Amino acid sequence: MTETQSSVHLSCFIEAIALAKHEQCATRDELKALLEQKGYQDEVTSQTVEEINPQLFLN
Repeated sequence: MTETQSSVHLSCFIEAIALAKHEQCATRDELKALLEQKGYQDEVTSQTVEEINPQLFLN
């Protein structure tokens, strides 16, 4: 993974946590869709969503 790819992945991961914690999404699919709407590529969003702890989606 290049430095640029690492930066994009980290940025996506941080944004994913923020979105999940602020209840803008209830499922991983919703989170993935939101991240893709923000311009992240499918490969990055898929990997990020897989890494997100399911407990983040609990209310």
